[in-house]
Amino acid sequence: MADEEAEEYTFRWKIENISHCWWLRSTEEIVSPSFIADGLDGTKWSLSLYPRGCTDEHSIGFYLNRERDGDRPNAIEVYYKLAFLDKDGLIVKERTSLKSSFKEKDTRGFPKYDDQDTVFVTRRGEYLPEDTLTVQCTLWNREKTPVKQRYIYARTIFRVNRRYVEWKIDKIGTLKSTHIKRYKDNLISFDLIFNEQKIDELKLDGISFDDSLKYISCKALVLDSDGKKENCGFQVYYPNHLTNKNLSFNLKSLKMMMENKSRYLPDDVLSFEFIFSTVQCSSCQKNSFKFECEPCVGIEKSPHMTVLIDDLKSMYNDALFTDTVLRTPTHEFPVHKAILSARSPVFNRMFSTDMMENNNGCVEITDFEDDTVHRMLLYMYTDSLKDLELEGADELYKIAEKYDIPSLKSSCSYFLKENLYQTNACGVLFLADQHNDVDLKIAAQKYIISQSDQFFESQEWEDFMSAHLKLAADVMLKKICPGRIWQ
Repeated sequence: MADEEAEEYTFRWKIENISHCWWLRSTEEIVSPSFIADGLDGTKWSLSLYPRGCTDEHSIGFYLNRERDGDRPNAIEVYYKLAFLDKDGLIVKERTSLKSSFKEKDTRGFPKYDDQDTVFVTRRGEYLPEDTLTVQCTLWNREKTPVKQRYIYARTIFRVNRRYVEWKIDKIGTLKSTHIKRYKDNLISFDLIFNEQKIDELKLDGISFDDSLKYISCKALVLDSDGKKENCGFQVYYPNHLTNKNLSFNLKSLKMMMENKSRYLPDDVLSFEFIFSTVQCSSCQKNSFKFECEPCVGIEKSPHMTVLIDDLKSMYNDALFTDTVLRTPTHEFPVHKAILSARSPVFNRMFSTDMMENNNGCVEITDFEDDTVHRMLLYMYTDSLKDLELEGADELYKIAEKYDIPSLKSSCSYFLKENLYQTNACGVLFLADQHNDVDLKIAAQKYIISQSDQFFESQEWEDFMSAHLKLAADVMLKKICPGRIWQ
């Protein structure tokens, strides 16, 4: 960087729902997304916050970290300021460091940056508007006032999710060592295992979870013959436990339950309820440090829309105030009639008329897998379609057609057009024909014709001709007579 120019980097980090960090223990940190300061030799940085204290349990620790950044300078000297901001972006607490030398993986900062009671209690409204803590780091490497100011924005969101799983185990007295049941959703999965060799051993095994989860608690309840719930196990997993990606959880003595069958096993049926509470952490970053402009002017794109989408997604994930259920053969999805009615004319008719689904408080879905229903609901709540894969795109297309969600159908159609291969083109052609999707059908036909030398000799094409002779003939006629318009 030229001597006449000094650059300053301001990294602003919002931590939403920070009160959900109660599960953190002393010396445990929250780490921001990393950012790269191009004008400071391309070095990579992040922030660490210790809400429950680092060296003092009554203070909040706040640090600047230089991360591993490859072939960058071994050491770099910088000045930095760390600040807490209010809802208007004004500083409510700031501390400045003298020039400091940072090597890779070095950390500098303040173990007693601020008092926990001040931030979380006495001045909570000032520090934590809407339960969001906004922190800021300003970083530069010249004594004179920087000429260029560059801004980087990041956000970390903590969410509490709760799952209720009710299971009934029939003919418990005749069970052998076996895997009894499996539960799986978008965040967590586990198996219920019975070991005949150890009559006391009934446990949840193979508990796997999404990487975004930072805390898991599991409570198991057994239902007696009167419908009363009795605690039969409780387990908490903190971040240090979650490094093990395969957890297990032993339940209360099965032997005791077997010896008291009249109470716990009416009709030889054992009934459980499992309650999983999790804290999920997700982060995102606005890579705006290439822009040279004033802070808070057009950098964060549609923040209110982002917050709205996050809130609606949270309502779905947390099953808050739901008033009906979509039920597949293996899972129930608590949902909101208003959301589904707004997104789908089919659901609107169900819930606004005297139909069976409205009266029963349940919509039975027997023709689609759980994952397809979950993806449809996630789209209806958030209007986003992330991580779509070929394996599920056709089913998502079908469910969008069934429940009349045109935007979802259009998105799936576009995805299929952009991902045509020899292995799936025939299936896409049949799908398009079944649903009268002219554009998708033409795209599949054109793809097959463009690859005809290899395609017409493939096993996929031979199987397709056997099953759908007219569709195959249409493609071959278009190949032979490309100028003719076919009906």
